[in-house]
Amino acid sequence: MIPMKQASLLNGWLFLAVIFAGFLSLLYPVGHFFVTEPAAWQQFRQGELVRKLERRVDEEFVLRKPSIAFWADTSFLLFKAGRPGVLVGEKDWLFSREEYYYDSRSERFLADNLAQLAATVCVLEGLGKQVLLVPVPAKRRLYAQWSARPVSTGMDALYQRITGALSDSHIAWVDTLGLMQRAASQGAVFMRTDTHWSPLGAQVVAAGVALNLSLPGSHHYETRELRVEPYEGDLLRYLPTSEGVGPVRKEPLMRYETAAVDQMLDAQALLGDDLPPVALVGTSYSAMDEWHFSGFLKQQLSEDVLVYALEAQGPFAAMREFLDGPAARDERVRYVLWEVPERALIQSMEPIVREEHHACMDRDTGHAAELAGVGSPGR
Repeated sequence: MIPMKQASLLNGWLFLAVIFAGFLSLLYPVGHFFVTEPAAWQQFRQGELVRKLERRVDEEFVLRKPSIAFWADTSFLLFKAGRPGVLVGEKDWLFSREEYYYDSRSERFLADNLAQLAATVCVLEGLGKQVLLVPVPAKRRLYAQWSARPVSTGMDALYQRITGALSDSHIAWVDTLGLMQRAASQGAVFMRTDTHWSPLGAQVVAAGVALNLSLPGSHHYETRELRVEPYEGDLLRYLPTSEGVGPVRKEPLMRYETAAVDQMLDAQALLGDDLPPVALVGTSYSAMDEWHFSGFLKQQLSEDVLVYALEAQGPFAAMREFLDGPAARDERVRYVLWEVPERALIQSMEPIVREEHHACMDRDTGHAAELAGVGSPGR
């Protein structure tokens, strides 16, 4: 056994060695920066030098990645946890923290956002559009068996409260949760390491949209499988573990392509003579090519689809972009599909209808703002 005094001395020397090694590892990136960076003194006076130096050190600091991986490995192995934002489930399934927690702010945001939904649909109907809401359920609703974590009462009832408020406001909506629950036996309807639905989930929801709209269809589209690619989900950013530690990082992702079969449609699209009757407004569930939601919609509806979808900006930002564009006032665009993740509605979002005394804000939205009632089946 090492005597206490010798152990303290050894720990002290080890600590100094680690500090000295860290200092030495910083010498190269800092020195290299000042040698290669032009006009360093001018950038210093303008306040830009420190920010650039920080970025360069982050990129070239040799201990940065090993240190991050070490702490991530330790957190996962000891506590089965990642950084704030991710919850680690069983069988390598990852979930977003946003799917589990609900507080007084969530309640307030939900009331405001539901009122905005109703007011915006009113505006769209005033422009002659038929609107269909596509609420995207939380991933944990489909795969609760892989996450034993408790869910707050408010969060557990969120999907039913949202769809109930839509029904009370006489807004048509698709029961995406029911569609995905029935399809879950065929394969994964959400990606294992990602917050988003899988191509299968997008495909079954697109089929449900088509059943709700029942468009006659003027074109024919075909969807074909292209290839399987390895995919790493967005939730893995919160779990930067070493190779072999933590969940299996890559999962198979089938990529798809949808193309028009009739040549007339291709010619019209090339000349810009035709405007699709359907607009898809939404978030990354609609915007990302990986899920191919717009392509599945084209095939199921037998119509081309205008896409107004933005990544990482929420469903209200995309709707504002649509309303500010010419398609919102074009009579040829008759149908608006609005894809809205349920978890987005308990977050703060910039309003779409701003005027307090706007005719649609004065409209009686029933229980939309009061959040009463239980959801009825989608129409």
